[in-house]
Amino acid sequence: MNRQNQNLVFCFVGDTGSVTEVQSVVAKSLSNSDCNFVWHTGDIIYPSGISSSEDPRLRTNFLDPFKEVFNKKIPFILTLGNHDYKQHPTAYLKVAQSNPLIIHPNNYFTKSYGGVCFFALDTTVYDKLYLFYKRKVQINWLISKMDSLKKDCKLSISVGHHPLFSSGDRKKGTPQLVKFLNKYVFGVVDLYISGHNHVLADEGEKDGTVQLISGTGSLPGGSSKNELKGRFNKEIPGYLRISLHVKNQEIIAEYQFIASKSKQILWSNSKKGEGIRK
Repeated sequence: MNRQNQNLVFCFVGDTGSVTEVQSVVAKSLSNSDCNFVWHTGDIIYPSGISSSEDPRLRTNFLDPFKEVFNKKIPFILTLGNHDYKQHPTAYLKVAQSNPLIIHPNNYFTKSYGGVCFFALDTTVYDKLYLFYKRKVQINWLISKMDSLKKDCKLSISVGHHPLFSSGDRKKGTPQLVKFLNKYVFGVVDLYISGHNHVLADEGEKDGTVQLISGTGSLPGGSSKNELKGRFNKEIPGYLRISLHVKNQEIIAEYQFIASKSKQILWSNSKKGEGIRK
């Protein structure tokens, strides 16, 4: 991993789709952050995504609120959520084609930075029964990409909209989503990052995969009412920040949950990369 990639900071924000005071606070904090990339974990535009790349809600609910992020030339990497599927999810492909600061080449794709490999997943097709016909092609793609990247990948991160489980009010995913994530993500990659649940959360490890949730971008709510031991789940407006470090030839992901209003670090931890394990 070269020195340039070691200095990269990836920030993750989700469920920003409503124009609220919270959205404004989160957007301002990202524009004033040290993020090199902002990765959206889905539900970009409430309540029903966009009808086309010319849909006015694209500007009112996303481009304008995050104008200062774009003005600072910070790229947005998009992962779609279930609300983005309600009209024409393919419209986001055209949005990205016309805006060099928006990265969304497909509904699922890979990005690599040195020994760090990201797998952007389209989890909505496993959450919704009516999209069953889209599942197999993504699974075949994922198996092929993981095989091709396995040799050089030292830290593996999957990003999708839906979490596998939560200590908050949405306890677990649908059966078909659970089956997909358990087989192809958990026990395979080092970190799984999602949104959907409107919380900031470190849900701990399952089969060696740490699950993190960043979904307080506009309508926070649904956090755990219980005191959690060794885990974190709060409905505080903010984002997830990940920085990369090399120690003894291993890549370490240092992650922090940042409160947008106070800029306070709410929770921090780290994960040593083991690459792709299957």
